[in-house]
Amino acid sequence: MAQSEGRGGTRVESPSTEAPLDPSTRPTWRSSALAAVLGTLVFAFLIWQVIVRGPFIAWDWQFHYYVNAHHPVGWEKAFLDIVASVTGERLFTIPMVGGTALYVAWKQGGPGSLWNIGTRRPVLAVLAGLATIAVIGYGTKFGLGRTGPHHNMDVLHAGGQAFPSGHASNTFFTGFFILCLLFAQSGLSPNLGRLRKLIPVVAVIVMIAGALMSWLDYHWLSDIPGGWLLGFIACMVALSVLRAPRRERERKPAR
Repeated sequence: MAQSEGRGGTRVESPSTEAPLDPSTRPTWRSSALAAVLGTLVFAFLIWQVIVRGPFIAWDWQFHYYVNAHHPVGWEKAFLDIVASVTGERLFTIPMVGGTALYVAWKQGGPGSLWNIGTRRPVLAVLAGLATIAVIGYGTKFGLGRTGPHHNMDVLHAGGQAFPSGHASNTFFTGFFILCLLFAQSGLSPNLGRLRKLIPVVAVIVMIAGALMSWLDYHWLSDIPGGWLLGFIACMVALSVLRAPRRERERKPAR
């Protein structure tokens, strides 16, 4: 409660803008789990659109023709390839999000905390998200077998792995879940204001990384939102693990 000087020298208390969030209004694992289920239903609809050649993929060939006519070459292509790899290749994204989870687990529990089931929660959450991308992503890729635009044909069950874009899903999950680990309600230093400021920054990075995969002709245009949606599903699964009710042995005794 903030205090201010009132008439007659009395102090009047006013509600503080930094008051802690009411536990009843805090997001729970059920909300993120529901979002994951809804995201999965939308993802299934996109798969159906790819199979029936629906409106979702209507712009793929037009964009492919445009990219072919304006394809970067030389050092420009080499530079864009590096940016696309750093922002979406698992060789880079897994250490980013995994290292953040290890750091958060260590900071929350102190030395030796990674052996404690309670403080391992951030690491388990990241593993759950990565497993979601692997299971749903590769299941869809191999199930559809969609060829990429660099083959100059769009054929299903032909050994391709175009839909969804793994780079797009990796970038989405890595960027947004790092924010959750650091600044969300269940993160290391909950800060709603900082979270809101950084979300647009991460969103721009995610959009640039996805656009590069299509601009460099590695993926059809429709593969990119499919990858983003898969990254969203993985993020919601990981949040559900992070927010899950803690058992008695996970709760640290009050100091």
